Amino acid sequence: MSPYLVFFIFILAVLGLVGLIVGLNALLGPRVAACAVKMEPFECGSLPLQPRNVRPLSIKYYPVAIFFLLFDLETVLLFIWAVSAGNRELATLSFCSFLFFTGLLVLAFVYIWKEGGLEWR
Repeated sequence: MSPYLVFFIFILAVLGLVGLIVGLNALLGPRVAACAVKMEPFECGSLPLQPRNVRPLSIKYYPVAIFFLLFDLETVLLFIWAVSAGNRELATLSFCSFLFFTGLLVLAFVYIWKEGGLEWR
């Protein structure tokens, strides 16, 4: 049997199992009626401090979060470069890709800094 066929059967079995579990949950799971009490935020049994205890999240957090993810990706590239140090050709290729990505990251950082994306007002 071909390994691709085995993998395809495995993927179909996984998708079937996930679909079965989600379907059974939708059919047999508890149904909770939405009421005003259920829609309130829970604060350890005490009365809510605010009418809606959900403050809007500032849009300033999103560029910082995306920038954090980019730094995590750079760390992964750094580990790949460190692991490939034994193979000279692979180490050169991974180091060049690391430098390219770091250059793009520095350009993005300078742009965010110039636009005032790192200043909290």
